[in-house]
Amino acid sequence: MTVWYHQEFRKNRLFRYKLVDWPEKVKRSHENGPAIAEKIKVEYDRPPVSPKSRRIRSRRMPELPNDVLEHVFRLLPIKQAVRAGLVSRRFKQVWLFSRMLHFGRWFTTHHGILEAVSIIDRVFRAHAGPQIQSFKLYIDPTDIEAMVRKWIEISISKGVEELELNFIAARVEPFELSRDLIDVESLRVLKLTFCEIDIPPNLTSLHLLDTLILKKVEITAEMVETLILNCTLLATLELVRCDAIGQLKLSAQNHKRFKVLKVGDCSDLSLIEINAPSLRTFHFYGLVPLFLFEEISQLKDVVLNFVPTKGFMRHSFVRNIVDDLARVSVLTVNSIFLEGISPNYEDLKHNMHGLPFWYRNLKEFQLIMQGGVYCNTYDIAAFLSNCPMIEKVFIDLNDCSFEGSIYWELHQKQEIESFGFLCCLKFVKVKGFRFQQHEHELVKFFLHKAINLDALALVSARNRLYPKCYSEFIERYQKYFQWQSSARAIMTFSNDCKDDTTHPTHQKIWQA
Repeated sequence: MTVWYHQEFRKNRLFRYKLVDWPEKVKRSHENGPAIAEKIKVEYDRPPVSPKSRRIRSRRMPELPNDVLEHVFRLLPIKQAVRAGLVSRRFKQVWLFSRMLHFGRWFTTHHGILEAVSIIDRVFRAHAGPQIQSFKLYIDPTDIEAMVRKWIEISISKGVEELELNFIAARVEPFELSRDLIDVESLRVLKLTFCEIDIPPNLTSLHLLDTLILKKVEITAEMVETLILNCTLLATLELVRCDAIGQLKLSAQNHKRFKVLKVGDCSDLSLIEINAPSLRTFHFYGLVPLFLFEEISQLKDVVLNFVPTKGFMRHSFVRNIVDDLARVSVLTVNSIFLEGISPNYEDLKHNMHGLPFWYRNLKEFQLIMQGGVYCNTYDIAAFLSNCPMIEKVFIDLNDCSFEGSIYWELHQKQEIESFGFLCCLKFVKVKGFRFQQHEHELVKFFLHKAINLDALALVSARNRLYPKCYSEFIERYQKYFQWQSSARAIMTFSNDCKDDTTHPTHQKIWQA
């Protein structure tokens, strides 16, 4: 007697049916298999498996060898490596070989200083791996300086490549890093906060350094020059609140990978001199220094966030940098920059309409209004008229109001009509819009001059909601649509908290 089995999934249960042949004589009389079969329903002898589970199982990776899995777990940060050991006995000791020893701000604040120090010290004493690839530490080093140095030395002895030390929580003095803790050949990324370092003039290592970020670090301009000269593979340099630097001179003409430079809130900085043909990104925050750019032909991305001074604003320093930005494609500035290049009394006396410049490569422009500003719609229009390829404009009014002077009412307001069309402008966003008179003039300019505009987004000021606060204004200013030159332009009003329109490249203007 022959037996067949038939499986059927019904009502979330899998059944197997037993098909039993009747006598051979009956079977021969039918060419197409058994004539009569007894179907007996038998519950499947294994746990039920849904089709979805079968598909998931079919997509699972084959079981990996132990050495491969151990290698994967060693690349996890220490916290995740410890968790992996809790899941399976097989990986109970894998944290002893972790290459990522990260003890950040959350770790220290969550455990408390005493428990955090005890855990970190235990990890370093028990560490059995041949390599520590990354060591990150956020802690108050007061009274535990020797222990911190021991941790750093162990990391160095095991070929650390990324070293991030944040001692901003220190109660008194910055942590002192001796030369032997800096002069490390294996380092590729070095990030220091609230440290005092000593860079020897005859630096012999750090040849592999790719990223250097120094925040609130006691370092001189001479030390920076030594680092630049020695670190030929350096790609990113960030200096924040390094107050001992008076004149920053970066000579990187032989550096092919130097791409990013950020300088912020260095209080005594009076001069920035740059010779870096490969530089593509430059962000600055602070008082306006004297800029001397020798070779920056690849510069494309610039942020200039100038801090207002209490005394006389050095507009000549601002104008000194204008020609050096001619090849930039993305530019973010605040109103101080715009004021510096706008027509002043001397320009008007010589019948000049502002500083001559031509930004033919500029695609995106963002303006952040700041403090008591003197620029107005005319200054914005004058700047954009020198940017023939501009495609996106973002203006953050930041609760500021344009100054309405007599000269604006008598001359500038009428001269706006003389500016040419912005043929490439596709998108405009005005953030902090409150339906004030000077803001109407700004909207009118964009709608009238942007003949190929796709969208104009007006976003409410913070803590103000559309249409609750401005419903009557929205209805009253339907005349905006009468100003538009582009038939396909779409104008939207949205709340700051629900703004889903296009965002600028620099979503938050860089600052220290």
